[in-house]
Formats: sequence, structure tokens, C-alpha cells
Amino acid sequence: MEQDISYKKTLDTYAKDWKIFIDTCSILCPTAYKFWTDITPYLFQHQNKVIIPLRCIEELEKHTKNFSKPTLAKISENNLKTIRLLNNSNFFEIRGEQTDNFADNVFQVVFTKFRMTHKLLLITQDNNLAKDILALNNNKSVKATSIHVKKINKYGFLSDFTWNIDNTKNNKTKQNKIYEDEVFKICKNVTTIDDSKSIASHIPIENETVYTKLHEPINLKSKVAAGGEGIIYTTNTPYVAKIYKKENNTKRKCAKINLMLSKKIKCEGICYPITTLYNSNEEFVGYIMPKAKGKELQKSIFIKPLFLKNFPNWKKRDTVELCITILKKIKYLHDRNIIIGDINPANILVVSPKEVYFVDTDSYQIENFPCPVGTINYTAPEIQKKHFSNFLRTIGNENFAVATLLFMIMLPGKPPYSQQGGEDPISNIIKMDFSYPFGDNSNKKTPDGPWRYIWSHLTYDLKKAFYNTFRINGEYSTENTRLSTNEWLSIFTYYLELLDSGKFGKQDKMSEELFPTRYKKNPKVEYITCRLCHNEIPENQCQNGICQDCLKKGEIYKCKKCGKEILYTNYQKYVKNAKRFDVCPECFENGKKVKIVQECTSCGRKFEITNSQYDFYIKKGLDIPKRCKFCRDAKKNNSTHNSLSSLFSSFSKLFK
Repeated sequence: MEQDISYKKTLDTYAKDWKIFIDTCSILCPTAYKFWTDITPYLFQHQNKVIIPLRCIEELEKHTKNFSKPTLAKISENNLKTIRLLNNSNFFEIRGEQTDNFADNVFQVVFTKFRMTHKLLLITQDNNLAKDILALNNNKSVKATSIHVKKINKYGFLSDFTWNIDNTKNNKTKQNKIYEDEVFKICKNVTTIDDSKSIASHIPIENETVYTKLHEPINLKSKVAAGGEGIIYTTNTPYVAKIYKKENNTKRKCAKINLMLSKKIKCEGICYPITTLYNSNEEFVGYIMPKAKGKELQKSIFIKPLFLKNFPNWKKRDTVELCITILKKIKYLHDRNIIIGDINPANILVVSPKEVYFVDTDSYQIENFPCPVGTINYTAPEIQKKHFSNFLRTIGNENFAVATLLFMIMLPGKPPYSQQGGEDPISNIIKMDFSYPFGDNSNKKTPDGPWRYIWSHLTYDLKKAFYNTFRINGEYSTENTRLSTNEWLSIFTYYLELLDSGKFGKQDKMSEELFPTRYKKNPKVEYITCRLCHNEIPENQCQNGICQDCLKKGEIYKCKKCGKEILYTNYQKYVKNAKRFDVCPECFENGKKVKIVQECTSCGRKFEITNSQYDFYIKKGLDIPKRCKFCRDAKKNNSTHNSLSSLFSSFSKLFK
């Protein structure tokens, strides 16, 4: 009895204060009728409704036509009748758009978006979906009401999932627990430690010995790389050494490295300092760190020919997984109040989608030590044109750089504010003039090339996230509203699941490719294969079986007059059936201009000779005409008449 009262109170609370969503599998649950019977009085009392995504309704309608599974078809048909009845009684609300890809996708997007403003309950029988939605509760970067996920049990009651979630959660908590000795303070003011004077009398070089704090000797072997601040050497240990140049070896640099080493920071792939190094005079000169390997993101993924050369077997899923790998490392740093600052593709090395290395970690912003460098494309609008060494970046500033990095991985090497006819990059970023479309929203400046196609093949929620981050007045466009690494991880993790399950490729297999050659297929449009490029193109965008891109291309040859290149387009050739001209339009027009004006020696009238006519006579070695065309034709006709008369006279004599 007490349990029954408690359950009714639970239903009353949900109906009164919560947004309730239900999944297709729970609608199809054999005991769902009991749930509806129990909750409808409370829905009526509090004027609330259960929300069903449009995709769930479409799934049910699809099941009704599944003749290979008559039982499922019958159950789906009965449930649709129930939904219509409850809908007429205002207990249901159907939401969604035709552009929504899958019901699970809709739940991910909606729960991520509204968890900060509403209490959300999802009713589903899907274990994986339940885990994904509950995982949103682990996001500590935003304050939000805890999301609830329930299923309808065999008795028709709402109940918790019975997988070993507590043990899983405890294990994860143990693995991911962040201890106090790993977390740095958040500061507001830049350090005042001097950064101008060198503190070392001698900077060790190749084949010399340096020492750890415990006086252990480290041999500097071959030079690996040289940068603006220092030189990287291999050593007689599994690690590499960074030795600062004299002008960069300052008190501030020494203090910062010591601060970095004051916390237990260790993450596979992040080449973080391990211990400080000193010269024979016990003066600070650098530090040792783990070795990095792989190809620079900037010189591989971001340049198409190098991308295809270095990673020839990659598909879209690999770039999605790469984003997840990178996001996990950035999340590790952010959870410990470390801000990268200079998120730079030259400082991220890629071995595989699962193996990535972060280098140049000594430039990271740690407490009151700012990151003194940055690049335009990765700098948030609110801090453009500022001197990086004079202020401390916020996590909101950093989240802009993270979003930019993800965008440039998914659209390999293309900055989000690159556009046709736009201003300089800084102006575009400050104005937040983002060019890629979302729904009917577009500034019509999307760059030419493959970028439009790649964008169209991204998931709906990823396009929405990018658009609302980079477009002015977007939902995530300000310093305090930008998506965190956790929220991006949720979007990309689901993207990877869609690709690996094959769901995403069902609508259009080309969505699994890195560089699609057309827009994503619309299921309501007929496609044909272009007879020239052999790509699939919407039939209504072709002429004579040729796509618009191919119609604009054609044969290039040189003008016989001036040598200028002429394009004989496929449109002219295959659609207009126009002949190929020998001269360019400019020379053709010039040929029609008057070269000289003559007075006819026969009739006295003036006549014109064009440039083309003049050139013809000169080229043929003929005299420039002195008679007009009328007189020339008359003379020619008279001469022909006399010749025919003479010939006729000769024939007449022969036959006499």
C-alpha cells in the first residue's frame, strides 16, 4: 500500500513539474497500457503532456507495414490508435522536424540543450540510449537538474534500469576521480615575476650533460627540433629534453615549470614536463618530457593531398574518432583548470584516430601564468587584437578555440569564418559572420569547393552546434554559453555510434566518406549519374544528363588571333550544340569594328572595311577593294553572264 502511494506521488511529481519524453520501444511495450492508465489523471490535473518525437511516430507507421512481422505490425497499429486517442484528449504532444535523422539523435540534442532550464524525464526500454542520456549528468561544467531515465517494467510501472550501473559508476568514478593534488587554482591576475632576464650563465648543447633536481646526469644527444623558445634533444633516457634559449630562460619560465610540476599531471599523449633540468652550475635550463610521434595535424589532416597520402584508408568515422580522442585530452586538462591557450594544429601530432600527442605544453595557461601566444583562427571574438601575455584566458575563450579545432578537423583545414567575398579573418571572427547554412539560415557566402558538400553530410546536431557557436546571436555564441568539452564529446560519441552501426549511411552511403562529391541525398528527390563525372546528382539539377559543375567545365584552347585562352564549355557543346569559335569574344568584337572607309571607284558611294575583312585581304595577299560590294557583285554577275553566253555559243556551233 505504501509503495502504491509512493508511486502515485512519483507520477504526480513528474506530471506536475517535468517534461516527459517517451521512446518508440516503450510505446510498444506490452504493459504500456497500464502506464497510460496510471499517468493520464495526473496529466489532466496538471495540464501536462507526454512528448513523442515525430521520428517515433514515423517508426510506428513503418512497423505497421512490416508484413514479415505481423505481430509487430499489429501492436504498432494498436498503439498508433491509442496515441491518436490520447492526442485528441491532449495527453500527447508530437514534436520534431523532417530533418531529424533518428529518434535517439533527437533525444540527445534535446536533453543536452534543455537540461539547464527544465526537469527532463525519458521513458525508454533501450539500455544504450538510457546510458547515453544518463551520462549527461556527469557534466560538471554546467549547473543543471539531474536527468531521469525510466523504463516500463513487466507490471506497467515506471522503474529504474537494472544493469549494474552503480558498479559501473563507481568504477568510472574511481578511474576519473580528480584529486586535490591534481587541480590548479583559478586566478584573475597575471603574475608579476620578471620575464626579461636570463638566469643561466651557460646553455647546454648537443653532446653535453644536464642534471635533474636530484643531480642525476642526463646526456643531450641529437637535436630533434628547434622552436622559438628552445631546442628539443633526444637523451640517454626514454624521454626528450627541452633546453631553453638564453633569452627565454627567465625567472618566470623557471617558476612556471616548477608550478606545473607541483601537481600530479599525467595523461597518455600529453607531453607534460616530468622534471626540471639544470646545467653544471645548478642553473635552470629546461625540462624533460615524454616523446611525441606522429604527423602534425596542420601538415596532414588540414591539407587534402597530405591527408590522403598519410592516412589513405581513413573514412569519416576516423575523423570523428580523432575528435573524440582530442576532446578527451582537452577535457583532462580542463578538469584540472589547465587552459591550453594556444590551441594550434602544429602542436597536435596524429598517429591514428586513437593515438594523438599534445606538444608545447609549457605554453599552457597555469594559474596566473598566461599563455603568451595564439593564432587568429583560434582566438575568440572577445579577445581578438589583445596581447596574449597581458591577460588570463577564460574557459569560455578556450571553448571557442576547441570548437574551431573540431570544425577544421571535420572540414579538413577550412577555418569556420572563411567565406566568399568576406573581409579579413579577424573582422569575420569579430562580426561572427559564419557562412555555413542551417535550415533556411544562410548569408550565401559559403566557400566554393568541397566544403558545402562536407557540411551537408554532417549530422544535424553537429551542424546545429557549429552554427549556434559561430553565428552571431547563436545559442552557444557567447563566452559564457559556449559548449564544453563534455557537451562536444556527447555529440561526437553519438555521431560515431551512428556511423559504426550503419544507421547514418542508410540514407546516403556517401555520408561515410571524407570528401563527398555532392550534397547529401534528399530521400524525396530522384538522382541520376552525370554522364561526364559519373557522380550522383539530383535529376532536376542536370541538363542532357550532365550536372551543373560539368556544364561549366569544358575544353580550353587558344584564340587564333591573340593567343588568349578560350573555354568551350560542355554547356555550349552538349546543350546549345554551338560550334567552337576560332577567336575569343574580344577579338570577334574587334573584328567587327571599321578599319578604313573607301569611296567606290564605280558608283562613288562610300563603303566600310572592317578589321576582319582587312586582315583577310592582307593574309591572302589580295588588294584592298576599291569598289563597294554592290558594284563588285554586279561586275561578277555580268562577267559570269558573258562567260555563260560565250559557252552557250560554242556549244551551239558544235551541234550545227
